[in-house]
Amino acid sequence: MSVMFINLFEVPAGRDEAFRALWQQVNTYMQGQPGYQGHRLHRALGGDARYRYANVVTWESAEAWQSGHDDGFRELVRQPGWREFPNTPALYEVVDSNQPATQARA
Repeated sequence: MSVMFINLFEVPAGRDEAFRALWQQVNTYMQGQPGYQGHRLHRALGGDARYRYANVVTWESAEAWQSGHDDGFRELVRQPGWREFPNTPALYEVVDSNQPATQARA
């Protein structure tokens, strides 16, 4: 069964470009990992939102997600720029949905 990895990011106003550049490096790397199924990066509409970005990634399984977070991933997220963007990550399973499975992965 697929799992969802959701990571919420605190990004200060005016730092979107720096965040997106770092995020893109990691996202490009993760797309090549076995079990990666797709992602959606969301940005809050309100300027006062604590978490301005929400990264939602679908993985084939919890095991695939864990394997995907390997030494290459850890090297990318150890870059000094990431310290500026605190995050809150968690792995989730879908317990209720009104979307067909094909739409949920789009």
